[in-house]
Amino acid sequence: MKRFSFRLEKVLRYRKYLETKAQIKLMDAINEYHEKETSIKLLVARRMELADECSGEKKKGMDVARYRLYYHYFHKLNDEQEAGGIALKKTEEKVQTQRMLLTKESIKKKTLETLKDVQHGRYQEISGKEEQKMMDETAIIGIKRVNL
Repeated sequence: MKRFSFRLEKVLRYRKYLETKAQIKLMDAINEYHEKETSIKLLVARRMELADECSGEKKKGMDVARYRLYYHYFHKLNDEQEAGGIALKKTEEKVQTQRMLLTKESIKKKTLETLKDVQHGRYQEISGKEEQKMMDETAIIGIKRVNL
C-alpha cells in the first residue's frame, strides 16, 4: 500500500508561513507600543523633574525671562505627551488589528491541520483493514493447502 500523502501539504506549509509572518508583525507592533509607552513615561518623569526644579527656583526668586523659558518648555513637554498619547492609541489599535489577523491565520492553519489529521486517521483505518484482509486471505490460502 502506498504511503500517506496530504494533497494540500503545500497549502498547509503556506498557511504556516502566513501565521509566522503574522506573529512577527504582531511582535513588531507590540515592541513599537512598548517603545512609545516608555517614551511617554520618560516625558512624564521629565515634566515632574521640571516642575520640581521650577518650584524650587520660584521659592528662591526667579526672574520673568527664566520663568517664561520654563513655561514654554513645560508647554512643549505637555504637547509632546499629548501627541505621544495619540500615537500610543494608534499603536494599540495596530496591535489589536495584528492580533485579529494572527487569530484568523491560526484558524486557517488549524483547519488544514485538522483536515490532515482526519485524512491520516482514515488512511490508517483503511490501511489496517487492508492489512487484516491480506492476513485473512493468507490464512485461508494456508488452510486450503493443508486440506489438499
